[in-house]
Amino acid sequence: MQMRNKNFVLTMIGILSAVLVCLAVYFSSPPEKSEPPAAVSVCRLSDIALQPLSVDVPQPEFSQITSMVDPNHAMTPADPNQAMTPAEPNQVTSQAAAVKDTFKDEPEAHALYEKMIETMRNAESLSYKGDCGNCNYTIWMKKPNYFRVETVNRQGVECGTLVGDGDHLWIYWPSDRPHFSSEDRASYEKKTASKVYMKEATPIGRHSIGHKTGLLGAGMGMTIIDPSTFHGYTDSLHPYLDGVRGWEIESIKGHECDVIEVSFMKRQRIWYIWLSKQDHLPRKLKEVVRVARPIIGYEYWSDVTINAEIPDEKFVWSPPAGWQQWTLPDIDEKLLKPGAEAPDFELLLADETTVKLSDYRGKIVWFYIWRAG
Repeated sequence: MQMRNKNFVLTMIGILSAVLVCLAVYFSSPPEKSEPPAAVSVCRLSDIALQPLSVDVPQPEFSQITSMVDPNHAMTPADPNQAMTPAEPNQVTSQAAAVKDTFKDEPEAHALYEKMIETMRNAESLSYKGDCGNCNYTIWMKKPNYFRVETVNRQGVECGTLVGDGDHLWIYWPSDRPHFSSEDRASYEKKTASKVYMKEATPIGRHSIGHKTGLLGAGMGMTIIDPSTFHGYTDSLHPYLDGVRGWEIESIKGHECDVIEVSFMKRQRIWYIWLSKQDHLPRKLKEVVRVARPIIGYEYWSDVTINAEIPDEKFVWSPPAGWQQWTLPDIDEKLLKPGAEAPDFELLLADETTVKLSDYRGKIVWFYIWRAG
């Protein structure tokens, strides 16, 4: 009897041990899951605001492409959890450029880009009309250091004018000047809305017309190619240029054009330039800034004239009686002085909760405010 009970106990222990081993194997095995597509980095929503999305999309070499895609085409930003089909080199994705997204510099295409710059710098005079969507502008430039830019907005209203007389640039507005966010609204309306001008020194080759066009109030930002290239200025993006390649020849308003793609910072910023075979200058430009939602801008040149006679009077301006010189407010003047108590404020966070500065008074606070574009 005792022997039978002993055998029963041993049998039960064996069965129980086998069950425990099976359970251990089962729970230690990783659960099956479907792998995300290899081409896409799947990020949590909170991660997207802290780091750029990345994607390894195989890119064909330019010589392997037989069917060109229109450089004007831009892809709609995709859900980061969705797989994306490989993009042609001139399509725009919402992801930051990856190593495989770059291309090798093509000497012939790069030479076309350099020829454009050389043509601008070697000309004695250059004028053209520009259309950048929100406004139209006309520009005249003459050696050694003269220029004039006139703007008209989409409603046909004359806006700011920029004049370079060789030593200084002048900016004036035929009616009220635009209000800028950095200045006090009341002071603007009472004192400086009209009959004001700006004046700055313009050393040859060291001033930028493009950085001033946003002040003219016509709804335009900085031009894609800085007109001051004509005067010997080197674009601030030039040190970050990492490749130029060519596309098919296209016709723009009767001009046969070589199309080149210019890459900055591994295609984080891209220029497409349609260069006229006749004078090596642009007739159409497209700029793409590759952020979460791509920023795309266009510009069209027409009535391009090189080395025509432009009277000196075109580049002369002096303020009428009763006008006053005005400068943009110094942003530093609005900053709190060291040691001054900061006024309390409340912020709405991404998770729809709020935070007050006073909650952290006496502590070191780091606010990370994320923005792209």
